[in-house]
Amino acid sequence: RYNGWVTEVQDLEKSRQLQKAVGLDNLLYTPDADFSCFSDLALSSPADYYIEGQGSLIQAVLTPGDPYMPLPNEEIISKVEKQQVLDLFPSARGLEVTWSSVVKIGQSLYREAPGNDPFRPDQKTPVKNFFLSGSYTKQDYIDSMEGATLSGRRTAAYICGAGEELLAIRKKLVVDHSEKASGKVQMLQTS
Repeated sequence: RYNGWVTEVQDLEKSRQLQKAVGLDNLLYTPDADFSCFSDLALSSPADYYIEGQGSLIQAVLTPGDPYMPLPNEEIISKVEKQQVLDLFPSARGLEVTWSSVVKIGQSLYREAPGNDPFRPDQKTPVKNFFLSGSYTKQDYIDSMEGATLSGRRTAAYICGAGEELLAIRKKLVVDHSEKASGKVQMLQTS
């Protein structure tokens, strides 16, 4: 959390005031930091993260995390702020970090490295009529929102391809439900 607005790049005075949230209200991407996507949660999710009188709350996922895992939290925070956030947003120079938190989860992301694509699961699974979607599945992009969208489109295509079979299953369920319901009615009438 900062004492101003990190992503306000147009107006330095606005970035220093705390009466109104200003800056880039979006999920942001960059190839120039160890966090490829990040957001100012005070702007993008104000109902949950905007606090009157406080500034930006930057959330970023560092990947790959291996270089950071052995470091003390204070060093991670310093590296991210001084070597990356301020490089991306020079207008944030002079702002102070007022609160920070580091969560280390070593196995939560796959590594974007040559040879890992074969480990991504396909959207169509070996389990009949069970499909997967997500940026981690087989698709042509890195683990990103674009990759998740492509995955969703592939999943939708598989589901459409299974449409006749799924329709037959649905009709059978409706018939089975109707038969059970009429059986209960008959039991009530004979009781």
